[in-house]
Amino acid sequence: MMRTFSLRINGRGNAWPILIGQHHPFYDLRGAPDYANASHSILEREGEGKIVKDILIDAGHGIVPFLLRHGNRIPDALLITHPHFDHTLGMDWIIQSYYRFRKKKYPVYATKGCYEQILRTMPHLGELCAFTELSYGKPVRVREAGEGMTVTAFPVYHGVHARAAAMLLVEIVPAGPRVLFTGDVLVPMLKKSDIGALHNVDWLVTDANNRFPYPKTNHWSVVRRHPEDGKYMEPWLQELTESLLMAPHNFQNYTNYQYLLDFFRDFPEKEDYIHTVLDFATRIKPRNLLLTHYSGLEDEKYYKDALLDTSGLEKWAQQALNNDQLAVNVKVPETGAVISLGKK
Repeated sequence: MMRTFSLRINGRGNAWPILIGQHHPFYDLRGAPDYANASHSILEREGEGKIVKDILIDAGHGIVPFLLRHGNRIPDALLITHPHFDHTLGMDWIIQSYYRFRKKKYPVYATKGCYEQILRTMPHLGELCAFTELSYGKPVRVREAGEGMTVTAFPVYHGVHARAAAMLLVEIVPAGPRVLFTGDVLVPMLKKSDIGALHNVDWLVTDANNRFPYPKTNHWSVVRRHPEDGKYMEPWLQELTESLLMAPHNFQNYTNYQYLLDFFRDFPEKEDYIHTVLDFATRIKPRNLLLTHYSGLEDEKYYKDALLDTSGLEKWAQQALNNDQLAVNVKVPETGAVISLGKK
């Protein structure tokens, strides 16, 4: 039977989109699972029927109420980009549920450093997880998805406390759609060859924390075109060192260490690093760009620019790409949206 694949937006919320007692135009208070819940699923169906496979990418605070409201089905496996709470806090409930119902360890895919940091916070999960290590640049078959899915981790810098943070390329193979989840990122640490390999990825699902640069958040911005941006970027670039970028990554794994050495060989000048979503899109030219994880609080505080709602962010971002003559379709999806990835 023909298989159909889709991408579901389980949560798009920044870790701190608002403080308790405040409001934000991007987030609807009636949609509480949106808050601090960066999460997506690759769903497989037989024909147009029920879900037969659900591969979860990240699991923030609100993922459990979302899953309860959307089929009450335990995902078949979990892929983690990095160990911050808004991407991992829902893991415990999911893993405990799986173990109690199936009496089996739950499949988790992540870099070793990421997984180790998670276990420092939730050590009891070590006995309940079937862990598969992701090494940088090496495709790994997602066994729970059958024969037709791989995941490849690529290193990113998201601050010194985000150990072994990565973006994850999920591919439906052979010849199926490719979806790149950046997680949270300040500096992608990709080799030139991998930037080329990501060319024309079907979907780039990425963090839109700020429209304009403020690197102290440890998130990149969408663009770097504002009269004031040098005030925040230049001092940070002066402080940026190779040792700082290397610090969060796991050097017990030779493959990971060698990958990072190759990154610095390919990009010896930090001015050549990728610093914005627009810069990344210019290099890899994705067919579709999905922006999630929006805060904008630094735009408001440091650039005196208003916070946007969903449609406002989408229009603004599409115009920014159009101005650079990039033929990329920009979407800012609502939580719960299901996007077709095609058939196989």
